[in-house]
Amino acid sequence: MTDDVKNHVKSNTTWTRLIYLILYGVIYWFANFVLFAISVVQFIKTLLSGEPFGQLQAFGSSFAEYNRQIVAYMSYHSDEKPFPVGPWPPETPRPDGTTPADDVIIVAETPEEKPESKPAPRKKPATRKKPTDDTDTDTSAASG
Repeated sequence: MTDDVKNHVKSNTTWTRLIYLILYGVIYWFANFVLFAISVVQFIKTLLSGEPFGQLQAFGSSFAEYNRQIVAYMSYHSDEKPFPVGPWPPETPRPDGTTPADDVIIVAETPEEKPESKPAPRKKPATRKKPTDDTDTDTSAASG
């Protein structure tokens, strides 16, 4: 072996890189399952309502960037270590320039105060008049 090869074999950075390659390989493998789960959820949501979840679209954007960072590190295209060693990537804008439409702003309104109204007066129940005996008065007048 040449001196260069011996130096590379004995180098701590080479072996440290191997540990990170294994770590990011496992993370990338697990990320495939997360991506599949996101895809299923988005499909079901779109099937039922016609639109996917906006927040999952935003997460999918940063998740795609994260996977790109892992591939770049594992293929020696980049020496920057992705999350969990480095920071989580920010959301990238959509190619069509639109933003997710699931942002909902809820404004709470105070209930309108109803003017205090007096209760309606209670009607007295109608009293029944006792029938008068008209026959007695009529007979006395007729007899006289």
